Order: sequence, then C-alpha cells, then structure tokens
Amino acid sequence: MANSAPPPPAAPSPASKLVRIIVVVILALIVLLGLAVLITWLIIKPKQLVYRIDSASVHNFNLKNNHLNATFDLLIKAHNPNSRISVYYDPIEVSVAYDGQTIAFNTLEPFHQPRRNVTRLDATLVARDAALSGALSSDLRVQKKSGNIGLDVRIKARIRFKVGIFKLKHHTLRISCSPVKVQMSSLKNFETASCDLDW
Repeated sequence: MANSAPPPPAAPSPASKLVRIIVVVILALIVLLGLAVLITWLIIKPKQLVYRIDSASVHNFNLKNNHLNATFDLLIKAHNPNSRISVYYDPIEVSVAYDGQTIAFNTLEPFHQPRRNVTRLDATLVARDAALSGALSSDLRVQKKSGNIGLDVRIKARIRFKVGIFKLKHHTLRISCSPVKVQMSSLKNFETASCDLDW
C-alpha cells in the first residue's frame, strides 16, 4: 500500500506577510534611531551644568514684632562646561528661605550662556515686612548674634539648550543651595555653597 504524500504547507496569507514587513521596518527604525541618539551623545558628550553661591551678605537687617526687613546680596556662579552646548535662560526666579519659609524674592534678566563659560549673576533680594512666626523670629535673632544666618537659596528658570544651529525644547531648571551662611559682617570670610540640580 503506497504512502500518500503529506499535504503541502499552506502558503502565508498576504496579510501575515504585510504584518511581518511592518514589524521588521519598525524594528529597523528603532535600531537606527537608537544608533543616531548614541552617536549624537558621543559627539556632544553633554556635561552637567554647575552652580554655586560665591558670596552672600545681608544689609539693613531689622527684625521687629516678628516682621523682617532686610536686603540680601548674592553672587551666583553658573558654569557651563560643555564644548558644544550653549544655554538660553528665560527670566530667573531667585528666592531666599529660612526654615522652609520664603522671606525674599527677585527675578533676574534672561541671558545666553556660551559654551565653556562661567557667568556670575548678582542678585539683590529684599525682604519687606515679611511676617514670621514667633519661633522663626527667635531663631533668626540667635543666628544674627552668631554673625551669620543659615538660609536656603532657590533658583528656578526655564532654559533651552542650543546644539549647533538647533535649539532644543524648554526645560524647567530647579536649583537648591543649602545651607548658605549669609554674612552679617563683611569682615568674615564667606564659605562658598554648592547647589543641587533638579530637572
């Protein structure tokens, strides 16, 4: 008795062929995009922006009836170490806080920071009749007698990176510098304060 030949395999339908082609094309695009991003990153070699407070002092300090009047002068150092990336800053919000409470605020002008550049920003923040709790007032009086006040400096700005002729989308940059020992006397040496970035 002769064995019957097995039936030939069913030919793949045109729909399944199309699905396979689409999957292969998508995977190829993902691989190419990944390679493009990797090559761009290797060429640009982006480095973290660096910020610190180089000096901080307070003038016209007057704390009366739990209300504070004072002028804070800050020198902020912004360092862009990148050789192929420049940075555009929108208006920069700078605030000074004590024990979590904002006591002074100001806005700095926008600017463009070139590649491999260090920019120093002078910021003057004025506390006008800032209301404090009794506990905060007592703490501030004690710190004033010691010759310096430990404050938090917060910086917020919308920035854009420029790579070659391309400007990338806006990012919100948040910088926190703490503690900043604000000097009551110009005779004391200021200890620079480093800052942390939060994107």
